Amino acid sequence: MSTRFKIKFPPALLGGMVFMSVLILTQYFSYMQFETQIAFEKQLAKDQAILIQKQISSSLNYSQSATKILAFLEENIGIGDNFDSIAKDILTQTEGIDALQLVEGGVIKYVYPLNGNEPVIGYDILEQKKLIKEALIAKEIKTLYFAGPFELKQGGIGIVGRQPIFKSGEFWGFAAVIIHLDTFLKQAGIDKTADNPFYIGLSKINPETNIEEYFFNSSQESYEGGIVNLNLPEGDWNLIVQLKKSTAFRDILPLIGLRMILSCFLGYIVFNLAKQPEVLGKKVDEQSKQLKESIERFQFATKATSDAIWDRDFTTNKVYRSETFSKLFGHEVNELTSNDAFWQAHIHPEDLEWVNSKMNGFLSGTTEYWELEFRFRKKNGEYAFVVDKGLIIRNEKGEPIRVTGATQDITSRKTSEQALEKEKEFLRYMMENLSEGIIAADEKGDLILFNKAARNLHGLGEEEILTENWSNHYRLYHPDGKRLLKTEEIVLFKALNGEKIKDQEMMIAPKNLPKRIVLCSGEEIKTTDGRKLGAVVVMKDITDSRASEKALYQMSDQLIKRAKALESSNAELEQFAYVASHDLQEPLRMISSFLSILEKKYHPILDEKGKKYIHFAVDGAQRMRKIILDLLEYSRAGNVGNKEVIDTKLMVEDILLLERRLISQSNATIKISNLPKINASKAPLQQLFQNLIENALKYKREMESTEISIHGTEDRTHWIFSVTDNGLGIKKEFKEKIFTIFHRLHQKEEIQGSGIGLAICKKIVENHGGKIWVESEEGKGSSFYFNIAKNIETI
Repeated sequence: MSTRFKIKFPPALLGGMVFMSVLILTQYFSYMQFETQIAFEKQLAKDQAILIQKQISSSLNYSQSATKILAFLEENIGIGDNFDSIAKDILTQTEGIDALQLVEGGVIKYVYPLNGNEPVIGYDILEQKKLIKEALIAKEIKTLYFAGPFELKQGGIGIVGRQPIFKSGEFWGFAAVIIHLDTFLKQAGIDKTADNPFYIGLSKINPETNIEEYFFNSSQESYEGGIVNLNLPEGDWNLIVQLKKSTAFRDILPLIGLRMILSCFLGYIVFNLAKQPEVLGKKVDEQSKQLKESIERFQFATKATSDAIWDRDFTTNKVYRSETFSKLFGHEVNELTSNDAFWQAHIHPEDLEWVNSKMNGFLSGTTEYWELEFRFRKKNGEYAFVVDKGLIIRNEKGEPIRVTGATQDITSRKTSEQALEKEKEFLRYMMENLSEGIIAADEKGDLILFNKAARNLHGLGEEEILTENWSNHYRLYHPDGKRLLKTEEIVLFKALNGEKIKDQEMMIAPKNLPKRIVLCSGEEIKTTDGRKLGAVVVMKDITDSRASEKALYQMSDQLIKRAKALESSNAELEQFAYVASHDLQEPLRMISSFLSILEKKYHPILDEKGKKYIHFAVDGAQRMRKIILDLLEYSRAGNVGNKEVIDTKLMVEDILLLERRLISQSNATIKISNLPKINASKAPLQQLFQNLIENALKYKREMESTEISIHGTEDRTHWIFSVTDNGLGIKKEFKEKIFTIFHRLHQKEEIQGSGIGLAICKKIVENHGGKIWVESEEGKGSSFYFNIAKNIETI
């Protein structure tokens, strides 16, 4: 053989042939490694896309639960004014949702939270060309469908999920969730930073323009790695994931050079050792064995679940791990992590004994595959839920020599399962604590839900709930309370047979308890594909409302009679006040006149004390007359009279004109601002402003100019006014007393007045559906505030 080689193949030719053969073989391996790396990178993109798809679906599951709860409650009991409390409970227990809406027809009727979302109330989405198509898709498929993203009416970019609501088979509207784009991306775990090795894009065909629109990252032309496209059916979105940089060629380039060098080196060795074919054959065998082992390792790894691929050699107790291991768990792949001791140290202590037991049983047995779920500690200290799969290689004696497998991070799936379990518990708790009785049965008619309110209606404990012969057990009657309902007349039975029932009245006769009258609604429960799951019944106790109806009618008659009597009494009192004030004024005028005549006639003979007494008597009569007039004014202040549109700015200007003498004496500066046109009774309102302005002018500080500000504003239900001065101010203990009739803070010698003006103001304000109050500090002035209830819109 050696002689034939020497004769046929000169050393130079043999060396060249070996060089070319090894070069072709090694470069073929380089090409195969390059293709493998390309496939691996594409698999990474695919795994990342599937992970994001799962995260998006998981985050949108909360929206599906929230809208189904709203839709169910609206269809069966009508949410109405309870929307805010129900929506608040749902949002408190649900992540990833910014707002909830209830849409009747196409008009947004309710929204929670209202703050910041006010512009959407009354907004008709079916009148909007850009919204109607996706709304109609939800209506057509009869399940939750996400529209957007688009510019929201209340501002910002977001998506809207709409669950159609059908009442009595007819389309009623939608239960909707609002998810802002930032919230959506956060819940989905989409990393848009430049450090993310993956380009992530999300797009959708605009239903109006049929043009593909991107949420973000609209172009990936500069990226070179593997790319994957996935459809997200929840909103007909297209998810694009691409590895930004491919390292396949860069990683293989050194090997290409080394293998070329190896080819040259082998050619050179063969050239120099052409006379030593046995040595050369041995080297070729060794190289072939290494290549074969490398190919086998790759083949075994591809059989296991792809994620973090690993290979354990029992002869060396070394573990090979792929780069994905570092990306999933944060640990670098090196000698420290490439051994079994590292793996043992990072399994959760509660799982370690169980995992080792299973692994030892697997190794000592005869099975070929294994699969196990446990918790594994990542570099950041958090534990990830993983599933570990392996393929074992045994020798002829059945002893394990190698295990090749893959570790997959299933934390997202576990989190979703836990969230789903939490959601189920929340729904159970909510159903158990609803004020309405809820009863549900499966498709066989066995009871699967009998909440607390339903048990109370029947006078039963949890242990007394039966699943068989329930139609005979619960003693249900017609509304007359005498005739038992037949089985086919019971609402649950009707619902199980496909009938939809609304507000059927019946009577329940609990053991040892009074009979209860209830309204029942029920319908069949089906899956989206029409498969029957069972039926549900909602029961509302109306016993007390029925019992109170008669009492309400009687009370109404009594209130009408009392109102008429009070109206008559008020008219009589008003007439009495007018007559009394008129009759009392005449004697006072007579006293005052005769005392004045007496003083003039007998002035020469009266001493100083007599003149002083006459002066006191005249002054008292005049003050008495002023008090009587003020009392008459106070009695009339309760008459609001006909309301009309009043320009309060012009009214205040007229008052200032009437008070110009007092304003001049006080050297007062008066500023008015933002006074609106309102609907009120003119005469009382003018008296109100005049009293407050006169008080501000009278109660001034000596040697200081008076400054008065009159200002107006409004809120949703009232017009609000203020009269502010820099006068004497009011002590804290007198702030509430000043609105009491005849209560004065100063002696009459200091400041004139009867102490009735602010009491009149209070009465006028209260008769206009408002209130009056003061904020003051002694020596620094006062601010009087009052509001007037709105009866018509501001002009």
